[in-house]
Amino acid sequence: MNLLKSKIAVSFFFLSGGMSLALWAVHIPLIEKTVGVSYAQLGGLLVFSALGGFFAMQIAGWLIDHIGAKTTTMLGGIVVGLALLGPAFADSPLWLAVAIFGIGFGLSGVDVPMNAAALQVEKANKRAIFTFFHLFWSVGGLVGAALGFWTISLGFVQSQTLPVVGLTLSALAIFFSTWLLPNEINATRDNKVENKQASKSNRRVLAFVLLAGLMSASGGIIEGVAQDWSALYLRDVQNFSVALAAWGLAAFNIGMILGRIFIDRIVERKGRGFVIQWGSLVAAIAIALQAIAPNGEVSLALWFLLGLGISGVVPQIFAAAGEIGEPTHQGRNMAKVVGITYIGTLAGPSIIGLLTVAFPLEWAIGWGAVLGIFIVLANPKLEKLPK
Repeated sequence: MNLLKSKIAVSFFFLSGGMSLALWAVHIPLIEKTVGVSYAQLGGLLVFSALGGFFAMQIAGWLIDHIGAKTTTMLGGIVVGLALLGPAFADSPLWLAVAIFGIGFGLSGVDVPMNAAALQVEKANKRAIFTFFHLFWSVGGLVGAALGFWTISLGFVQSQTLPVVGLTLSALAIFFSTWLLPNEINATRDNKVENKQASKSNRRVLAFVLLAGLMSASGGIIEGVAQDWSALYLRDVQNFSVALAAWGLAAFNIGMILGRIFIDRIVERKGRGFVIQWGSLVAAIAIALQAIAPNGEVSLALWFLLGLGISGVVPQIFAAAGEIGEPTHQGRNMAKVVGITYIGTLAGPSIIGLLTVAFPLEWAIGWGAVLGIFIVLANPKLEKLPK
């Protein structure tokens, strides 16, 4: 077992997911123009990403328990790269709906198993390292945002950039999957009696799984505010060009990266609850202040602050939730939490589009601040989750 190579491999899959999400996000203004949809229509279409994520969650959780995280992560890595082909060529609302469904399916398809693979590595490492892997999701987001800025500035459109990057990521997923730790199969066909008993026992912790999922989904929605709406906010509220608007997402990801460099050490000293509570509060304040940001420079600083605050919230909830319940069902329990999170992350920002019917965009995004306060208030319950 080569632990270093496993760390590199898991880091790649986090980077790939973050990069795919960012590339999709920074191309939304171009895709919106190509397809010809309004904010409200785009918000409605973003719901399809949650549907895709839900279906991927069901599949990935079962595969982790029955064939292992290694193989499932490889499959997810392939799918998330291929998912970029959909929005690359979308030219109608119907096609865009299908493409957004594929984006949600691909992102959840890689996110659930790579978190399971990350927990495997953390256990083998014998020291907190889980948030470190999430750092590479943010690095991927920064790389994707910068690449989007560069290619858009050069005049490339989504149908040129997204297929090249997507196919490259899929090919690399096959290579790096060989470096992952071996599959650990928790549920097999020859222990049906034990599986039934474990299923019955596992039902007692489902309420805690749901609580973790709702909190994590709230954190995911806050991240989704930056992912899906920062470029449009900067273009339409702060009057940035389409290319420069990509730097809102870049600022957010820089904050995420800086936070995730130090989060594991803070967790060792202060505990998960400290990171979750204070990080959510900072994020809520940053989103709320976007409504009154006087200029683009202040807005960029607030996107950075949002990234810094939220950087450790979702990973620490995942880390806690990944060990809830019976070992035979931990993959499925984590899949539920990650899946609920992705439903929030991918569908939650769509509500912002619907809110723009009644409110200006700078006010509509403020509902993320309410969710930040919810996490703060629910945090004491999370700390009582059974291990």
